[in-house]
Formats: sequence, structure tokens, C-alpha cells
Amino acid sequence: MLPLRNIDSRFPIPEWEEVAATASNLADADAHAFWTERGREWVHQLRQALGSGYIGYESTHFWLISSQPESISRRFIPWLETTRTKVLKALELDVSAHLYGKCPVLVTHDLETYYDYVSGYLEEGEHALSGGMYINQGYGHFVFTYLDMGQAELVLAHELTHSLVAHLPLPAWVNEGIAQLCEQAATGRDTADYEQIRETLETYWTAETIQDLWTGQGFNRQDEGQFQSYHLAKVLTGKLAGEASRFQAFLHEAHFADAGSKALMKHFGLSLEELVTDYLGEGNWSALPTTPDVPPKEK
Repeated sequence: MLPLRNIDSRFPIPEWEEVAATASNLADADAHAFWTERGREWVHQLRQALGSGYIGYESTHFWLISSQPESISRRFIPWLETTRTKVLKALELDVSAHLYGKCPVLVTHDLETYYDYVSGYLEEGEHALSGGMYINQGYGHFVFTYLDMGQAELVLAHELTHSLVAHLPLPAWVNEGIAQLCEQAATGRDTADYEQIRETLETYWTAETIQDLWTGQGFNRQDEGQFQSYHLAKVLTGKLAGEASRFQAFLHEAHFADAGSKALMKHFGLSLEELVTDYLGEGNWSALPTTPDVPPKEK
């Protein structure tokens, strides 16, 4: 039986650090088997907590817990497997020594259940609205509320990308940027509201607000700062991704502690300020010196 955190939640949240302590010396193959079994046990407990309306499915790399009709749920699995392969190939990532077990995907039937679930992993305080979330805590997994298949594909591609780079200490702007690029590549759709972005693009960004991009706080804002942060992250990351070999090397060295500045200079010969200036024009766009203790949360 998995040891559970004693919190006020109707959903089981295991004490993963305690579980991990028993597997610290396992070889890769044994670690994969160990975490697959622990994950299967947890998914079973979670499905029971959600109630009889939820059904579990399993594939090579995923568990799916869904309240949708079987015909819809079974479309998710092959789409996830195919998209996983595409993202790993595009980013030239080898996750075999980093991601053990399988990735759980929870599809809730309403927003109330979604927010009730993710609240067990969020710090106290106000948080921006979201349509899906990759929870990079304990046993990494992602969750979203189903609206339609088109929306589901967008969310799945975005959160799947977060899960595949979770072992890298990426700055938030890089993490969110590549998630958006992979989302667009996988679905062929760009859902950004460019008219809304243009309304405040020239006035929003200042020497102060740019710090929200570098620290990752902008992605959790509850005003125009959130969509402006997502947009700028996608633009900046897209510029770098155009040079594939340099970009892949950059991804493996970029670190949230300095907003990726050292890796950017090493592989592209650019400062953060120069990168932003190329899009926003002249301004004080440099990152203030900070050393975060933990990486910023991704959505």
C-alpha cells in the first residue's frame, strides 16, 4: 500500500519521496519496473477516488483515466503515443534514463473536479485560470477537462511536451515556448489571439514586467501579463528553434537559475536583452540577478 500524504483532499497523493527512497539504488530496467508498478497502484487508487464514472486505460507509455465515452477515450491513447514519438524526435531527447514508469493522464468531466484535483498540488494563494496542467511533483502526470477532441489534442500536446522535458532545469520561458511550438506542430493549429496580443504588446513590456518572464511569474498572472508572457515565450523560443542543432544543445544546458542566459550566450552568442530587442525593440530587457531555489511551475 502506498504511503499517502495526510492532507485535506479526496484524492490520494502518495508520499513519493518515501517511495523513492526504497528505489534509489535500482538499475534502469529495475527502476522502470518498480515505478510502473507503483504508478499502476496509484492510478488504481485515484480511479476509485474519482468514482464509477471513470475508466482506466493503459498503453506502452501512458495510463489514461477518463470519464468520457470509450470511443473518445480510446482515440487519446494512439494520439498520445504518436505525439510522444514526434516530440522526442523533434527535440532529440532521450528520456530512457530519466522517465521511469508510465505517465498518468487524467481527463476530468468538469472544471470543478479539475480545480479540486490540482488544488492538492498548488501553493496557497491566487492562481491564474488554466485549461490543463502538467504536475511535476512526485510521480509526474497531467490533467485537463475535456471539451472536444480538438481542444483535447492541443492540451495533450502541450502538457505532454512539459512531461518529456521535466528532467531538464529549463527556465519557464523556454519550457512554455517549446510546449507551444510542439502543440502547434502536433495539431497544425495556432490558437493565439493576435488581435488581443497587439492591443497591449507595445505598452505592457517594461524593465519591470520583463522580470516576470525571466522568473516565470508572468505565466501565473491574472491579467494581460499571462497571455503576453506566453506569446513572447513562443516568439523567442521560435527564433532559437530555427537553428536546430544549436537549439538542442541549448535545451540541455539552459537553467532556470539564470533564465538561460549562460547557455544562450554559449550556443547563440546572444544575451537575453539582445534576444528580446530583436522582437520588441530597444529597452532594458536583461534579467536581474536571482537564484530561485526551485524551477518555476509550468502549465
